[in-house]
Amino acid sequence: MNAVFAKFLFPYLATVIQISLKKILLLNHYLRFHANPTLNYTILLIISTGMLLGLGPLVVEMKGQMPITVQSLVVLFVSIAFGWRVGLPAVLIYVLCGALGLPVFAGYNSGYKVFFGPFGGFFFGFIAASIVSGFLAELEAFKKAIPAMMNWFAGHAIILILGMIWMIQFNPEGWKSMMSDLIPGAVIKSVFGALVISLIIRLMTKEKKEAFKD
Repeated sequence: MNAVFAKFLFPYLATVIQISLKKILLLNHYLRFHANPTLNYTILLIISTGMLLGLGPLVVEMKGQMPITVQSLVVLFVSIAFGWRVGLPAVLIYVLCGALGLPVFAGYNSGYKVFFGPFGGFFFGFIAASIVSGFLAELEAFKKAIPAMMNWFAGHAIILILGMIWMIQFNPEGWKSMMSDLIPGAVIKSVFGALVISLIIRLMTKEKKEAFKD
């Protein structure tokens, strides 16, 4: 583990553990945009899809490290925050928009040919992870913050494994080096994502308590 990796990981991990002893519900337990369940679901789906389309192309450059893509972070965020019923269709719409030519993939790439290149497996990983992590987030056992954070690791593991299986076909010798370079970014995104959801829920819970007192 290099110094840059440790510098980013440990402060986030310590903060998550510090605030993680309470239950964490899905964000849609706190975000109610409309009393009608169908309209509320539609709004959450629009927000999730917009996040994927807007943030998915972004890439974070890090000195001495492989650039970190934001798309897997957002894929897991919408799935874990709102559940698989919102996450899965949002990810499918995102993948479809990119396939049709919108520059919404990492680095503002697009086109269906991306699916047949060396990184095509990651897109199948996005879909699978949105189902698994979104489903687990709805279970009672994963509403404690430590299991919730493990759910982030599991989601990124699914993405990396499917990406690895696909990449082996294109680069049977160099895939190990490529995957090892991706692991630090996956860990950072997992811890950061869990931290963001924890902080948002903590803030919203605090505001509700204050409003109730008033």
